[in-house]
Amino acid sequence: MKNPSAPRLGHVGIWLATVLGIAAMAGGLMQLWLPHQQLHTEQLRLGTLPVRMVTDPRTDADAPAVLIAHGFAASHQIMLPFAVTLAHAGYRVYLLDFPGHGQNPTPLRGDMTDREGRHRQLRTALDEVMALARTRGATEIGLLGHSMGSEVVVRYAQEHPGITAVVGVSLVYGEISATSPPNLLVITGALEPGLHPLAQHVADTAAGGSGTRDTTYGNFVDGTARRVVFAPGVEHIGVLFSPISMARALAWFQQAMPVASPTPEPYLDNRAPWLGMTLLGASLLFLPLAQIIARLRPAPCRDARPALRHWWWGTALVPALIAPIAVRLFPTGDWLPILVGGPLALHFAVYGLTTLIGVGVLVRRSQQPSTVSGSAALPVLLQPDRRWRDLLVISAAALLIIGYVLLSFGLPIHTFVLNYVPPVTRLPTVAAIIALMLPYFLADEWLTRGPWAPRGAYVITKLVLIASLALAIALNAQLFFLVLIAPLFGAYFLIYGLFSWIVFQRAGTPLIGALSNSVIFAWIVAVTFPLVR
Repeated sequence: MKNPSAPRLGHVGIWLATVLGIAAMAGGLMQLWLPHQQLHTEQLRLGTLPVRMVTDPRTDADAPAVLIAHGFAASHQIMLPFAVTLAHAGYRVYLLDFPGHGQNPTPLRGDMTDREGRHRQLRTALDEVMALARTRGATEIGLLGHSMGSEVVVRYAQEHPGITAVVGVSLVYGEISATSPPNLLVITGALEPGLHPLAQHVADTAAGGSGTRDTTYGNFVDGTARRVVFAPGVEHIGVLFSPISMARALAWFQQAMPVASPTPEPYLDNRAPWLGMTLLGASLLFLPLAQIIARLRPAPCRDARPALRHWWWGTALVPALIAPIAVRLFPTGDWLPILVGGPLALHFAVYGLTTLIGVGVLVRRSQQPSTVSGSAALPVLLQPDRRWRDLLVISAAALLIIGYVLLSFGLPIHTFVLNYVPPVTRLPTVAAIIALMLPYFLADEWLTRGPWAPRGAYVITKLVLIASLALAIALNAQLFFLVLIAPLFGAYFLIYGLFSWIVFQRAGTPLIGALSNSVIFAWIVAVTFPLVR
């Protein structure tokens, strides 16, 4: 039955969204691909270690090399803006996926507190890439690392002679002197204030007192060059896509180890606008996709009485207090081998199960004639005449959305931003995290789409979830990394919350959005956070 409350775009609106979506995706992908098209890329495996070499075909065999190390819960793709910029300038660039990350099937040893054990394993991986660069003819080598990778490259350069220059992006390691590591540039986002003191420490140490930003101290000949840059308007992730970061890193390597024939006008990667255009196109194309999803039932009415609102607020707030305590009391390390992602999945599981209990109370009270009238006030999933055919259609619609998102969003992200395809060794973890997160998305969709929900219910529950995660971080310092990626969580709930709302308006059931969102979100968590032994 057609849902009378669903927004009606009309044929013109759907065609316009389709045309604009295709144009935006095609234009964005073309602009993202062109800088790579002009370079030579070689994919290698050193045992289980994935390595990617990026060079300009005109680059000399003995040109200086730059080894690039990604950060925690990332992969080599996120460092491609630096790699492409440096390769266009004539450097031979090597990227890798650290153990437990990206396409590397080898688990990361230890936990978040075992800093030394983790460093030894990451240093060993960097050693293998270093040996490869040497065998390929590199005589001068520079290192660049982000966040966790910044510590790896700085300490590696301190422990191994023969490194010419180091760039630490979002530097997280402070044991640095005026001469070690050699020729150090620090690039920190202006919007990551927690890392500013470490960056300032580098400048102060180089100046022998109060150092200033954007000032070069020492000299490149004896390896004492130091400089600190705050990239404007970017945070921990945005700093990796800022043209300012590209320009400063390139200029630093050009001074420390210049190439034989530098390009007169260096290319600076600036993929963020084109990536945004690509994802905007994928979002627009979701509108015609939503039109072909079966319209199963009318959407539930939203005329719940104030008596139910008290139950609604209790259901929305109480789980936010229970989940962080449960995660603190029942660690996941022994049965779910994924750092940060394990406690996060458990948090969602406890949050979702307790919310489902509250939703059950709301359903029972909604069935009382004195509360709301008619079965149409119930979420369609819970109506007694639900047929198996409808459940099959719901499942098919959810699979259609999941497949669309994994292709239209996942492939561009995997190619140009971050690993999105799990290696085989991760598949059991992916399945476990989907199972743990499903209760939350089921409960939240019913809670925010049902007849009892107040205006702005979806936004309210997301703000409460963020507060709950903040409490979890306060109780467990190992979850601090979630602070750094909080903007990505916000973007996820904004985009996919809009998708689930569109589908709900057309299908009249919250189950499609719950199933698809749980799989998509769990997929991101399972393929991003590092596997551990």
